[in-house]
Amino acid sequence: METLYSTLCFMGALLFMLGLLTGAGIPNFRSPRIGLSAHLAAIESGLGLIAFGLLFPHLAIAAGWLAAIGHTLWISLYLLWIGLLFAAVYGTGKVLPIAGGAMAAKVWQENTARSLITIGSIGSAAAVLALLIQWRWVVS
Repeated sequence: METLYSTLCFMGALLFMLGLLTGAGIPNFRSPRIGLSAHLAAIESGLGLIAFGLLFPHLAIAAGWLAAIGHTLWISLYLLWIGLLFAAVYGTGKVLPIAGGAMAAKVWQENTARSLITIGSIGSAAAVLALLIQWRWVVS
């Protein structure tokens, strides 16, 4: 299980760094406002993954559940960031109308962004819900 904790912390630090780099690219995106969303999502998700990596050793949850929750969490948060980054590059305003404004992209670009963002959102929400259902502190 030690590897899972390290994986979550490493993937969190990496996502945090990718968020910083995404922030540097905001002016170059077709939709800078969606780029800002991608930047913030990566920064916050990276910090969250580090927090989960540090929290998991203190929970009394079966190893199988922890592994499923942990891997679902980091993979889904990366998918969410990739979906937002993709949306920023192509300006998929139909998927994110508030941030995208009146922009529109090709149908396959809108659908790709929608799929990545949806899968990432549902996956991360499911992982956190599973964690809350299984939550038990380690009794020492």
